[in-house]
Amino acid sequence: MGNSCLTVSGLNLRSNMTPPFPASEQTTFKWTIDGFSSLLNKSEGWTYSVFEIMGLNWFRYLMLNLKDKKSGDENEYVSMRLGLSKSSMKPSTVVEACFKFMIYDQSYGKHHEYPVKHNFETASTNAGIACMIPLNILKQQSSGFLVGDTCVFGVKFIKVVTAKANMISETHFVWKTNNFNEDKTYTWNVQDFFALKNPGYSPDFKIGGYNW
Repeated sequence: MGNSCLTVSGLNLRSNMTPPFPASEQTTFKWTIDGFSSLLNKSEGWTYSVFEIMGLNWFRYLMLNLKDKKSGDENEYVSMRLGLSKSSMKPSTVVEACFKFMIYDQSYGKHHEYPVKHNFETASTNAGIACMIPLNILKQQSSGFLVGDTCVFGVKFIKVVTAKANMISETHFVWKTNNFNEDKTYTWNVQDFFALKNPGYSPDFKIGGYNW
């Protein structure tokens, strides 16, 4: 498959779709960053690339944080995130994905792999790994990750399944007591459950002569 190249503020970002399996689908996105030192001098540690993969009509974006930090640790780390474009998400759809973040060893072939499993949906559109590797180790010439001011990152998809999200019913059971002649059940059907951003409350209902 073909390569694409984009130069932004002195950076040369090249993406490469590696050969797929089966032949009809792409499974790996490889991201080559030329001029890596220029990226480190940016005021923001985030950069990203957008791509389409697996023959689906939605986009994922790959973000790279080169200046992440752990609490109480002054070292800088590399973090990566992968997201599904909100414009491609539907409230009724869940995308179940298993994938690996990759940092390629260009000298010795000892690549770093970080497996991730995540369900992408309207309420959770991205996933990632924080503090994958210390930045000072990435920059060491002996590590093989940085060669000629070029680093190569990637994401490899193991499984991607698109499924319909089930409408979830929240049911409150009322146990029989001496005050009730029979068991009572109130069922609350919640539409677009995964789109909820704030706590939701059911309408008032009456059981056993009491308002709940």
